Amino acid sequence: EKGQNEESPLLETSNISKPKLALSGLRDGFGLGCYMQRLETSFGHELLIMLFVAQHLMKGFVNEFTAPCIAYLYRSYTVPGPQMQIYRGVTHLPWAMKPMIGLLSDTVPIFGYNKSPYILLVAILGTSAMTTVGLVPKTSLSVTSLVFCLFLIQLQLSTTDLLTEAKYAEKMQTKPKEGPALMSYVWFGLQVGGLCATVLIGPILSAFGPKLPFLVTLVPASIVIVPVLRGYMQEKRLTWEEVQTARNRILRQKETCILCVLMLAATMVLSYFGTMLSVKANAMASIAIAVMILLSFAILLRPEIAKVNTFFVLQTSVNFSIGGAAFYFYTDTKEQYPEGPHFSMVFYTTVLGVAGSICSLLGIYTYQKYASEWTFRQLLLVSNVAICILSISDVVFFLRLNVRVGIPDHAFILGSNVFAGILSQWQWMPGVVILSQLCPPGLEATMYALLAGCHNLGGTISSATGAWVLQVLEVQPSGAKGESAQFENLWVCAALSSILPAFVLLLLPWFIPDSKQTDKLLQEGDVSVTEGSIWHRLTERNA
Repeated sequence: EKGQNEESPLLETSNISKPKLALSGLRDGFGLGCYMQRLETSFGHELLIMLFVAQHLMKGFVNEFTAPCIAYLYRSYTVPGPQMQIYRGVTHLPWAMKPMIGLLSDTVPIFGYNKSPYILLVAILGTSAMTTVGLVPKTSLSVTSLVFCLFLIQLQLSTTDLLTEAKYAEKMQTKPKEGPALMSYVWFGLQVGGLCATVLIGPILSAFGPKLPFLVTLVPASIVIVPVLRGYMQEKRLTWEEVQTARNRILRQKETCILCVLMLAATMVLSYFGTMLSVKANAMASIAIAVMILLSFAILLRPEIAKVNTFFVLQTSVNFSIGGAAFYFYTDTKEQYPEGPHFSMVFYTTVLGVAGSICSLLGIYTYQKYASEWTFRQLLLVSNVAICILSISDVVFFLRLNVRVGIPDHAFILGSNVFAGILSQWQWMPGVVILSQLCPPGLEATMYALLAGCHNLGGTISSATGAWVLQVLEVQPSGAKGESAQFENLWVCAALSSILPAFVLLLLPWFIPDSKQTDKLLQEGDVSVTEGSIWHRLTERNA
């Protein structure tokens, strides 16, 4: 029997023929064939297939297919808008746990592999949680248990996302000029997966309720096991000596490990506070944790990394989320909110979702064609200013001004979604590229996890502070009959959410490098993430 060597995959596939250019048959259609062949030549068909399953199917289809159901699940429990936002923040905390997951994958390989076993483990947890949500009736599943199951589902999505992101960040380091092209492949496919999900979810949700979709997603959520076992993560099986060398190299950068532990502690505390404390107390705790995390990053990381991280966290945190109240505003019936738009399940989930996905695809295409050569500062400035201006349409809609001038609700919201979908991609793509460029070789998973996780923590903080703002302004709808008064100040919340992110743009010249997206931000052989940090300079001075 043939024995395994150090580079053997988890499942022996030597008898399976691997095409040299498996995607080379795609040679026509707006240059797609040449584009895919270029990617395959640069990165290999195994990586492209792995990204298709992990990013396009899971993050694209599974995430978008189940996401609209969550609000309707909370609605069935009559959860008020502000509390709904807090629960959403809690269930999305696994995205902020990425640092600890990344540290584990880099320092504690399982059977010699850093990434594949962790993807398999969370696949078991995630699919079990989907089965529970889909099959257990509401009478036997408390809202706290529901939140926990949704937490596990997001844990699968976030872990798989992180470890595949770390893999393509590693590949992009070797060929930075192909970075924007690979990012376009990932995000274009992600939007296609999301588009397929949104086309299907409205009719299914309307006909069968919010539980069945979680059973439907069991197949795409579990299929990730196949490419992982076939070695498509392109992992080398590490020897004990290599594990020790990698572990010592990472642990020598104690500051990075400290930040990972802090991020884990922050997510655990916020998970507890989100289910146990009042809305106000949760918001205060979230702000305090945000300040602590930002100060820790600023002190322990090298300045160019700490500045970029601070900018994106602030940008996300001050954009107060009002989605919990807005959901009831859009979907309340005539008995609940007579003056409202009364969007149906199909329109709210499928029609708006499809329009948003198509526009996001257009945003990615225009980014690749026109903006991939722009500097980070130029693109972030243009996209953020445009989004701030466009956000005024929310104020108009919540004040019902569009109805007063004769613009139907459906037409108005579709029109604003067109521009929002394009601009959001122009705002998002440079952030992903710059985070990938700031990951030193050998620390891809850990460093990308810290930066992306901190950004996701900003989203949870945005939900918590937004919930408090809604409560202060007495915007607390829950789907009760005759709750029109609950929406009187919703426009004020929308105005705050539109204006505050603009002030963060003042930090662009100091916090974001004036470099093109194709430039290499870290020098060759530069593997330290703490060199030149405040802590590093202080300890050197006292040494």
